[in-house]
Amino acid sequence: MWKEEEPGDEAVSVNRLREALATGAQTVAVACPFCLTMLADAGKELQSDVAVKDVVELAAERLCDSGS
Repeated sequence: MWKEEEPGDEAVSVNRLREALATGAQTVAVACPFCLTMLADAGKELQSDVAVKDVVELAAERLCDSGS
């Protein structure tokens, strides 16, 4: 599951989050625990306020919202 960073200009996690931020999204949805951690850590590094959530969290939020 864990892989060391390869040489490059910036960490893969930071690059991926920059790509996601470029879409204008306010929430980034992921489907794996590694991606959740990776992008959340990149958000802290970039001081971004974009939410990084697992798709299950989003589904649970919608279920709770519809039950009100």
